[in-house]
Amino acid sequence: MSKWRDLNLMKDCREARCDLPGGFFRVNYFHGKEMRLADYVDEQRYHAGKMRFHNGRLHGAGILCGLKLSVLEPEGTLLRVGRGAALDACGREIVVGFDQCVDVAAWFRQQAYKFRDQDNNPCKPDETNRVRLCVVMRYAECGGAPEPVPPDPCGGHDDSDCGCVCGGSGSCGGADPCGQQAEFGRTTEEFELRLMFADEAKALTRHRLFPTQEAIESAIANAGGATGLLAALTPPIREHCRCDDSEWLNLGCFHVTVKADHPDEVTAIEDIDHGCASQVLLSTEVIQHLLAGIFAEVDPDIGGPEITSITFRKLDDQRHQFALHLNCRIDARTLDEEASFGLRQLTRQGWLHPAGEAVKATYSEKIVGEANHDGPVIYIAVASGFLVAGGRYQIFAHEDADPVVDPLLRRLRPRHFSWRFCLGKENGGDLTMHPVGA
Repeated sequence: MSKWRDLNLMKDCREARCDLPGGFFRVNYFHGKEMRLADYVDEQRYHAGKMRFHNGRLHGAGILCGLKLSVLEPEGTLLRVGRGAALDACGREIVVGFDQCVDVAAWFRQQAYKFRDQDNNPCKPDETNRVRLCVVMRYAECGGAPEPVPPDPCGGHDDSDCGCVCGGSGSCGGADPCGQQAEFGRTTEEFELRLMFADEAKALTRHRLFPTQEAIESAIANAGGATGLLAALTPPIREHCRCDDSEWLNLGCFHVTVKADHPDEVTAIEDIDHGCASQVLLSTEVIQHLLAGIFAEVDPDIGGPEITSITFRKLDDQRHQFALHLNCRIDARTLDEEASFGLRQLTRQGWLHPAGEAVKATYSEKIVGEANHDGPVIYIAVASGFLVAGGRYQIFAHEDADPVVDPLLRRLRPRHFSWRFCLGKENGGDLTMHPVGA
């Protein structure tokens, strides 16, 4: 038995949360090694598995190029799917080497007949005699080049009724009386194209990012700077590995117009929409170009001090304190205790700012009283009277103030610092901070 297959048979499918292979291993060749079927199977599995693992985990699923939808002839009902390529959710390459044509009218007539007696007939047009359809695609394999399978000498087959010896030089005629089987000698990695009604296509092509869009947006809202963002993304990435073998790729949707008196007859294909299609995967070349353009717009503050996280605590009966934890030191002389940072509350009347000297910023190279945090920190003390449970607040860096920099004059990041939070109360009555949206 193939070692690859042996390992995967040992997996408990009920507990599996992804399609990670049992492991990667290569055939170990040596002089005089006897090659069996399992050796060749393992050799193919190794290379295919490595490539799919790389594609799925490092690139994701989406359209690589092409696969554009268009009408074959003006005012016709034949839809063209252009040649192109894509990756599915399991990292398998899908290559459409030639333009494909889909007879939308014939398909629609068949569906209208199929659903004719159903209450929720998806073929029923809207008030403008139109129905929305989509073209979806997924990976498929097709066998080809059938070849005869030699009889198994250990199979115990009784040839006495055959009239000749299987595989021998006897004259058995055209058909093999021994029932000799055939196997496909080639497996072609192909694709399956299908038309679907829009609602069905939406359900089967609902792509989820990894981590999910919700996890990414939460990390962006709750993290400060690039280092903090990576730290916030770590928990959802470490949770599990995502893969959905049943997921289709959406190549685009369109409307078909049907006759008012014959609602099963399509007269036109209109409004081809590629905006609803599955995401497009950018090549490394394009990503490099985009990143170079972004960095060209950024000044030499890259690599400067960065706010990585923010904590909140009560100092005494009159003051609460926010701690802005940094990844490296700043020059304390550039921190203005009154002008560098501000705090405001959003009320029904608009923004409300604390009066007088209610906000004070200080800097320390050593964190005091916080065992779970190391490194330099900016403390912002706030008068407790300005803080109320249920209030929504924002700590921000004054745009018109002199910048806070490190010894190399690199500016504190994020440059346009803004931390949005709301306040609640614990059972003991102490105020607690919660980022807005969390």
